[in-house]
Amino acid sequence: MGIVSTLRRIAGLPRADTTHRLQRMIFRAAARGFSLPQPGFPDALALPGRFGRGLPERVVELLLAHTTYITGARVLDVGHSNIKECHRLLLGRLAAPRHLTGIDIAPPSYDTRLYYEHSVIADITRTGLADASFDRIWCISTLEHVGMDNTGYTTNFTRGARMDAAALAEMTRLLAPDGLLLVTVPFGKSEDHGWMRNYDLPSWRALLEPVRKCAAVHEMYFRYDAADGWTQVQPGLLAATGYYDNANAGASGLAVLLARKARHVPERA
Repeated sequence: MGIVSTLRRIAGLPRADTTHRLQRMIFRAAARGFSLPQPGFPDALALPGRFGRGLPERVVELLLAHTTYITGARVLDVGHSNIKECHRLLLGRLAAPRHLTGIDIAPPSYDTRLYYEHSVIADITRTGLADASFDRIWCISTLEHVGMDNTGYTTNFTRGARMDAAALAEMTRLLAPDGLLLVTVPFGKSEDHGWMRNYDLPSWRALLEPVRKCAAVHEMYFRYDAADGWTQVQPGLLAATGYYDNANAGASGLAVLLARKARHVPERA
């Protein structure tokens, strides 16, 4: 069922109820993949058939977060202050003990104590946190906003063309040896929407190049199709894909970075 059909079906409900229903649908769709074996991970992600039809990229992202989670790991969740209900549903179902820290430039819009041990208000390009503080770092649909117009979230932001690279470098610094960094961004053709960017392959690969010096880098790419939902594809198939190409309440293409930090990082010359 497509998102338009879904919204028509629940038409007449108050806006809050409509949003709540959609968020629950996203989580339930993602949860279909939680028990799937992942023999090809981190180079491939096994998905259920017709995965997330009519739904945004968050279904893939939640499955990725669930797949990378390890009970008791120190997890940094970047951009936590305005996470949607589907994200909070995932956090609440992660196996205990959970050691989750959220970080954002904006104050949280909900009670973070229900999900996080710590809620940090700081710029991800310069957090002030100690080296190697986290075993897992999730940056889910957040990097595309770094250095862009964040007026919709907060007045406490800075615009800058290379701030996404600075954020990625800072996350790599915060990652413990053998730790895993998960980053997801909207992907296809290069687009500047003011409040966010849609990455293309040259800009994305250039952003990842410094990470390769200290981590094993794995890339995955996903495309949305109204008939088949989300499927993993080669990046070239997304070259002409724009952010708003599909009526699925989100991106039409998704790029994923999974970076396993080396146990010994060579010293800088």
